[in-house]
Amino acid sequence: MAEVIAFLIEHFQDFDRCPPPEDLGRLLEDAGFDAMEIGNTLMMMEVLFNSSEFSAEPVSRGAMRVYCAEETDVLPTEVVGLLHYLVNEHAVSSEQREMVVHALTHIPADEITLDTAKVLTLMVLWAHKSELPVLIGDDLMDALNGKAVMH
Repeated sequence: MAEVIAFLIEHFQDFDRCPPPEDLGRLLEDAGFDAMEIGNTLMMMEVLFNSSEFSAEPVSRGAMRVYCAEETDVLPTEVVGLLHYLVNEHAVSSEQREMVVHALTHIPADEITLDTAKVLTLMVLWAHKSELPVLIGDDLMDALNGKAVMH
């Protein structure tokens, strides 16, 4: 999935110019990605961007995020730490964090890694046209190439 997301970010710097799913699937197939990678990415985009459970209301400053048992059962400690760090550094909003958590809980628990969380975070930030601090952005982008270093 990381390779597909890297391809999308590279070829469609503006998320709004990304083709609809049926056309995007064909484009990704033509680019050489396998059907499973394409399907997983398109499904994740659907989960991330078409969920109605996210509020446009900002979470108040200083609010604490408590993870429910279902989340703590599947989210590794380093993933929770990464999300906490990104919110504290204002690299992602609370709503964006919730979108990433929501997406992570829709994939098999054994596939949830720090790099997966970074890639999904990049996808959310790409769709929201968010600016990132350079060092944080560089590390998140390294996850696309398998060279992640941030903890």
